[in-house]
Amino acid sequence: MRINNLNHNIDLLNLLRPEKNSNDLFGLLKMQHTIPRYPKSGMDSYVPSKDSMYVSYGNKPEHIGKYSNAVLDRINFKRDVMTDETNIIINGVNYPKKDIPFVDCDRCLEIKAENNEIVFERGKYYKYKDRDGNDRALACVYDSLSQPYSEQLAEKQYRQSAEMGSFWGILGCEGFYGRAYYSHDEQRKILNDAGITEGFFSVQVGSKKQELFYSNGVAGVVLPKWRYDATYNMFMNQNVLKDYETGSVFKIGGKEYVLSADKKLDIPYGADIYDIKYPPADKKMVKD
Repeated sequence: MRINNLNHNIDLLNLLRPEKNSNDLFGLLKMQHTIPRYPKSGMDSYVPSKDSMYVSYGNKPEHIGKYSNAVLDRINFKRDVMTDETNIIINGVNYPKKDIPFVDCDRCLEIKAENNEIVFERGKYYKYKDRDGNDRALACVYDSLSQPYSEQLAEKQYRQSAEMGSFWGILGCEGFYGRAYYSHDEQRKILNDAGITEGFFSVQVGSKKQELFYSNGVAGVVLPKWRYDATYNMFMNQNVLKDYETGSVFKIGGKEYVLSADKKLDIPYGADIYDIKYPPADKKMVKD
């Protein structure tokens, strides 16, 4: 053993001598930096620095997959896939992003109300018509509604899909919608196309649900039910019409209501109290 160790040390010293052939040094370093491989995958287990000298064995040929409905569903609903610049990777199979198809709208459910209720179920596709009359897909993931993730990965983002997903998502989760994307007339068209009639309705997105009121009044098209209840309570239990003469006629939702002697209106619950027309100013009582 001593002889072997001595010989080994001598060999190392010889390699360090200037007059020794530089190829011997390269050979030793090359041997020390040869990269081991995983026996099954063929992948390199050593990641060298930019200045390292090594032997590369390369990778196995890529396995290119074809898109199926099951693959798209996994991308859109589980979202447990890996991606790089050009591929989506599922269980070691590469699916080129350039080949991602649109979700077939024949697989999508209609956005239709039943008993004035809209329900978006998790793991389901829904279709709507864009402003040009074309069918587009939305996906319900957890408690949100949006353009399918697969189409976003393929850089096929469609602004109207984001807008429509936000419209229903905000109604189902927040219970109120402003005019971020749609005018009042456009909001009414969306609700009408979905089969929602004026008055109370609900929207559920995943596990989130909101009770709402569809109005033709000045306060907005969609209001949360709790706000309607507060306004209705004000008309029925507070003396907000005390300045009007008894017998004054108010129009609420197109129907006439006569002010009683105790300055109340007999408004049925569910009437569109935001669509109100007050009597002329001369019907107000003159204060002393």
